Amino acid sequence: AVVSTQSTGTLEELYNSQIKYVVDNVPPTTHVIIAPSQRDANCNAVYPQPAPAAPHVSRDNVTLCSDPCLVEVEGVSIALTSSDILFHLSSEEISHPPGSDRMGRLAGHLLHQRNFYPLHPPAEEINIDYPYFNKHCFFDTKPDILLLPSDLRYFVKNVQDTVVINPGKLAKGSGTYFRLNVRGSGKI
Repeated sequence: AVVSTQSTGTLEELYNSQIKYVVDNVPPTTHVIIAPSQRDANCNAVYPQPAPAAPHVSRDNVTLCSDPCLVEVEGVSIALTSSDILFHLSSEEISHPPGSDRMGRLAGHLLHQRNFYPLHPPAEEINIDYPYFNKHCFFDTKPDILLLPSDLRYFVKNVQDTVVINPGKLAKGSGTYFRLNVRGSGKI
């Protein structure tokens, strides 16, 4: 519950306190991956984004990633981006086969092109840094899991032998989230 809308700290201090709260309250057997979003109030408004700065995060079970990023957990490759590429692609789509799976088709563009943001020109709110885009926004092999949070309806689908997950937005009223359990040796 919101106690007060008054804050005495900066947005960066608020962000760091929220990250610290998560880090301090997650059991050591759980690994947390934190990626930035252009919707963060204290973010770099550029895509791709560097990993967030969080000087107080020093636990082995927390990984700070860039946006987009590829991580491997227990031999499972996970690709993720916090840009709403599904929404952006759906806004620009002008033709599609009738009766086809819209979300699967949109996610398929990323997998087919092996690109986290295969839309050019980009959506108006996306500021692409092209030298870094060319270096960080392509992937050589298809991931096992592709995580694409979006304002569009949440889903889990098998697209081209990749599990594509849109967990939706947690902070969207009655938001959604997902929890992934991967068992193995504990290496990230």
